[in-house]
Amino acid sequence: MDVIVNVQGQEKGKIPYESLAAFYFLFRELGYQVRFDSEHQKIDINSGLSDRQIFISQDENKMQGLFRKDKLEKKIMEHIQKFLSGCGANVILKNDQAVSEKADLHVKLSLLQSPSIQEPVLALTHNLTSTNQKWLKLFRNECWKTVTLAAPNQAATQTVPYVKVQLKYPEINDELFWNRFGENCAITIAMGILAHLQEDSPLSALSNVSLEHFLSLFGASSNKKQIDDTPKKGILDNQKLAVEQPSKISRDAALFFDYRILMDKSDNKNIKFLTNLHIKNIGTEVLRNPVICLRSTPKESIEITGQILPPNVAETFGVMSDAGTKGWKYMNEDWFEQTIKGETWICPIQQMNLYPQQIESLSNLQININLEEHESMLIEAFVFFREQELEFSANNRISISLL
Repeated sequence: MDVIVNVQGQEKGKIPYESLAAFYFLFRELGYQVRFDSEHQKIDINSGLSDRQIFISQDENKMQGLFRKDKLEKKIMEHIQKFLSGCGANVILKNDQAVSEKADLHVKLSLLQSPSIQEPVLALTHNLTSTNQKWLKLFRNECWKTVTLAAPNQAATQTVPYVKVQLKYPEINDELFWNRFGENCAITIAMGILAHLQEDSPLSALSNVSLEHFLSLFGASSNKKQIDDTPKKGILDNQKLAVEQPSKISRDAALFFDYRILMDKSDNKNIKFLTNLHIKNIGTEVLRNPVICLRSTPKESIEITGQILPPNVAETFGVMSDAGTKGWKYMNEDWFEQTIKGETWICPIQQMNLYPQQIESLSNLQININLEEHESMLIEAFVFFREQELEFSANNRISISLL
């Protein structure tokens, strides 16, 4: 005897009756809503968010001296609704502030144009008391790619959990705002909501994706099409057009530090920087095998360490993955001598491809500085893609001086 399997109300197949318990357990563990109908011998599977209700409204507070962008606010709200509804959640757009006490979350959005800022800033206010702050971490990790994230504020607890999202941005036209920030912000906010709703069950994120869409990602490459070499009318004309009007290709990368300073109150001559160096492919072509150079001035009194392995032990002590050993190593055998001379050369342990919009990071660098002899210092970074004859300098530098 077989059991019928319904997914989101549609019959998708059957399973043997003896597999019912294992099948039921598997999909429950993956976060799906699972119900067995013994009368009709069928099992119903629905998204893990199918019983969640989310309200999204415009923030009622008025902000003096700022221009409220009502039309763009609604556009972002509609995109958030589309992303969350696609996960199976019940999302309601509200023009007023009346929210059902049964709501799982109320999102209040405001979009403000400010002539006094140069870069967009996203601010969060919430009354979520969960000890798991995964959703805030997600906001921090995603927002720095497009906007600055202000320190989140926690408000007084109310009946309905809520989060206020306020985005301020400089004076630019609506189309440029949407292309540069708007759509990415809508995706990030939707991801933050999902992270909050499922923070205790990380595997349940799979239940948000349509099984057909998910499996098609793995089946698409196996659907091989037969190649027809027979010339067809118009083919040569199309090829000629492609030659005359080639698509725009660019090879470009952004390199930048983020860091914090640790200083001993009783000894301000010894300073430690904890830093990450990020490389982002902002072009349209794949960039291959980055080589990083960290240059320090003055050469003395500066020590750079971190998760970087000497060349002779890199393959042994690097992080193992399905693609091979991952991580970073010093480029040359005489790396210690080079470091003393003021330059540290670093490269990936294995070959690395940096795809468009992808970010790779050299994480957890420690820079120790002794200002006993020199009252100022400078750390600069450069990245080279030698196969493609490309070189980029970092957008920022680490600099410190004593008065």
